[in-house]
Amino acid sequence: MVSSTSLPRGLGAAALCALSLPATANPLAYSNDTGGEVLAYGQLSPAYVSFDDGDETSGNLTDNSHSNTRVGLFIDQALQDGSELSFNFETALGAPGSSQFSQDVEPVWEWDKTRLRKFELIYTGAWGTVWVGQGSMASDGGSSSNLSGTTIASSRAVPDTAGGYFFRQSDGDLSDVKISQSHAKWDGTRRMRLRYDTPRVFGSGEGKGVSFRVAHGYDVLNEGNDSVYTDIGLFQQDSYGDFDVRAAAGYGWTETDGDVQESWSASASALYVPAGISGSVAGGELPAGGSFLYANLGWQAELVSLGKTAFSVDRYWGDDTAYDGADAGKWGIQVMQYVEDMNLQVYVAYDSYSFSDDSAVSYQDANATMAGVFWKF
Repeated sequence: MVSSTSLPRGLGAAALCALSLPATANPLAYSNDTGGEVLAYGQLSPAYVSFDDGDETSGNLTDNSHSNTRVGLFIDQALQDGSELSFNFETALGAPGSSQFSQDVEPVWEWDKTRLRKFELIYTGAWGTVWVGQGSMASDGGSSSNLSGTTIASSRAVPDTAGGYFFRQSDGDLSDVKISQSHAKWDGTRRMRLRYDTPRVFGSGEGKGVSFRVAHGYDVLNEGNDSVYTDIGLFQQDSYGDFDVRAAAGYGWTETDGDVQESWSASASALYVPAGISGSVAGGELPAGGSFLYANLGWQAELVSLGKTAFSVDRYWGDDTAYDGADAGKWGIQVMQYVEDMNLQVYVAYDSYSFSDDSAVSYQDANATMAGVFWKF
């Protein structure tokens, strides 16, 4: 996957390296002697999700919403002054996402304009990077720092596994509370925007250090959304001795009909490379009400010749996320096997969800099991 958070500087080279293949061996890449590069890329992310709401169990073949099936095209041209001009197009294919299924809904394969992820021009110079078009806002990824190696199976985005399902009340009736409501997270997203990133500073090498971002944009893909979005972000990545470290923070303002809603998110992750042990924390809040905290502990090692194996456990706590007086919890365990020669990952994950509020109603715990394959090309 080519990510807007990892492209500058050296946009085309970073995209090629992301596929773990030299450009000359990659049939989807082309370069010329004038500094131009073209890369077609994509990923397939099928998964099977079984969900138990306490009374009924359902299972569906889905597209993993943690990182869905998509294709893209990246074009990069080096300029004479050392700057770069790039274009990135990326779209999901419209496969039914794991976050869309519920007890009552089985989505169909459908593509519409809301599946468009990126359609942007990117200019990178010594003074930073400017992004124009559909793509990530400045705070996108503010709560996603996680070096466990299992984020395809589970992350702070808890609803990506089974967010469309409703909790079942103890009397057997379905409630009107979805996991996507009770286990919310606040983070930036993708919009039609103008964004600026500073060059990375205070880093130990190229591509490392701290970068500040600011963006302003609109939602042009969903009908009837006239909100205006502004946000800022601070992102850091580096290595300190035997430790790899990632951290991020973001703050956003959404103006709708004169009312402004604010939100913030932050995260940090560290990996002790010799032992393969990682720890990650993330959190976020709506100052007007609602907050969450997420923690992940992971271990990865070369146990088989195929590639590394990653294990993790994670926990989520939500306070006033669905509404005032509502509390949510989640714990999970994940295992992921990397098949490095094929650029493939195979995984299984189990999540247990809980929800309560200050009413007289009680809710049954629910659980979901996800097993899938993730292949990048």
